[in-house]
Amino acid sequence: MRVKTIIITMLLSVSITASVTAQPYKGKQTSSVYSISAWEQVKANPKLVLSDYQPYPVTDTDPSSIPQLTKAPKGYRPFYINHYGRHGSRWLISTATYTEPVAFLKKANQQNMLTPLGQDILKRLEVVEQAARGRYGELTRLGAEQHRQIAGRMFKNFPEVFKKDAVIDAKSTIIIRCILSMEAACMRFKELNPKLQITNDASNHDMYYMNNQDPDGFFKNITSDPKNTEILNAYRRKIFKTDRLAMSILKDTSWFTVYKEKFAHSNNPEKLPVYNAGKLFYDIAELAISLPNTDLNISLMDAVTLEELHQLNLYRNLSSYRYAGFSDMGQKVTPFRQTYLLKNIIESADNAIAQAGTDGKHSAGATLRFGHDSNLMPLCSLMDINGAGIYEPNIDNVANVWNMNHYIPKAGNLQFIFYGKKNSPVLVKILLNEQEATLPLETDKFPYYEWSKVREFYINILNQSPIKTELND
Repeated sequence: MRVKTIIITMLLSVSITASVTAQPYKGKQTSSVYSISAWEQVKANPKLVLSDYQPYPVTDTDPSSIPQLTKAPKGYRPFYINHYGRHGSRWLISTATYTEPVAFLKKANQQNMLTPLGQDILKRLEVVEQAARGRYGELTRLGAEQHRQIAGRMFKNFPEVFKKDAVIDAKSTIIIRCILSMEAACMRFKELNPKLQITNDASNHDMYYMNNQDPDGFFKNITSDPKNTEILNAYRRKIFKTDRLAMSILKDTSWFTVYKEKFAHSNNPEKLPVYNAGKLFYDIAELAISLPNTDLNISLMDAVTLEELHQLNLYRNLSSYRYAGFSDMGQKVTPFRQTYLLKNIIESADNAIAQAGTDGKHSAGATLRFGHDSNLMPLCSLMDINGAGIYEPNIDNVANVWNMNHYIPKAGNLQFIFYGKKNSPVLVKILLNEQEATLPLETDKFPYYEWSKVREFYINILNQSPIKTELND
């Protein structure tokens, strides 16, 4: 049942904002795994340059990619899983990203302005554009398979949770790619244990915590501030190097001016946009990093360099930090957009423990949620998973200490695994993309934390949220 909520006024006083941000986030050191620069990380693992378009990195076909998990403390058994996952690989949402570069390059080709590489890229883009028609934003077959495999490994790693007729409560946002991700996972669970009692739901009733609900546009007003837009634009202009790509595709880059004068403002039914080297670079680069998520055996990675894609990622990462991190551009409050989701996670755990007890002998099943990166990333920041709650005032350093590459690949997920033992406190282990994750709390049993301490810590954080809720405390 949806809890009664009270939203405070949009105009927070300075004192309230200060109290919200005076938490364990500001100045907190990140995990040592992120102690080298973003560029060094990319050079060590080029797949990171795919950013949040990276296909899920853990696969059954590559056993070396599957994390090895720490054995539970003696006598403890898993009895419940609390989960939030991003949908799997998909087609790009924007129609224009597919159609506009094709239209531009076609015009250039008609005027004999394309290099041999440009002609080859146009041929590939035409195939991609045709394949994408009517599929914008939809889950690919790879995306469904990612969730099947995640479910299979979850079942294998924690069989006690899925024994007998355990209850699996699965919910999705109302977006079809999320619904299909949920169905792929649940079908796999049912294959592995037909006795499981699985319920599926995708309803507006639950969207207030399943997706980003923003009463009164509080968070939107913060992130859409024109000052933020100018900061991002200035950063993009500073770091983007777009001429090389333009010159490799066009025989003469003065074609941009000719195109603008002759075609962009003509009565063309396609309403061609005004193109420049920056837009051409952005479209080609975004298509290049998105294609690994599709069913097409086509690549554009030869059109862009690793360093150019890294530049794109730096810009997109800073934009994400504004939206999902404790940034100055977000007034250090935007992760609180996940107040309802974190509250739901806590309450679901409370209900599961009340149902199953604390001895670990009885399964409470699993609560599964399927949504979006725009929920998962701010949730990780709000919970300070692996140091995601860090505050970094220097925008040139953001990607070195806060990098969405590590958090939200396609099908990215958080799993809260609960363990019980007779006459002992309940423990919880958090998996980020199936890797054991750190919380901003002390423990002598890492990666296991006492749930009562975790619960208390996050309720204290929720009490500082600009969104006020009634806590079942």
